[in-house]
Amino acid sequence: MNEQQTVPQRRNVVRLKALQRASRRLLVEQTGAASYRVSSASQAGRSYYVLIDPETLTGQCTCPWAQYGGVNCKHVLAVLQAHYAGRGALSFWADPGAARRQHRPIIAGEHLYVTVRR
Repeated sequence: MNEQQTVPQRRNVVRLKALQRASRRLLVEQTGAASYRVSSASQAGRSYYVLIDPETLTGQCTCPWAQYGGVNCKHVLAVLQAHYAGRGALSFWADPGAARRQHRPIIAGEHLYVTVRR
């Protein structure tokens, strides 16, 4: 890589609660052990593909936002909600302190914390 080329910086999760709300309206279909197809909210008939690592609460998505460095896009959040649906309703938090203040069971991830409401 020459000096003029730069590696794009991964963007932090922006407006996590807005992404969480938007993720609840998406249709999620499991296609493999950790792979899913998620409907696009803005383009009818379009889907994105998501691979998740449930242990770290991370995922890779084919949507444009994720491809340009977005972490945990709404499609990944939708898949995590589907994956953990048997445990209860999930709420996503960017820091452990906010998650602890909910006084609910916590699933800690790499860049994300989840509280579970049964």
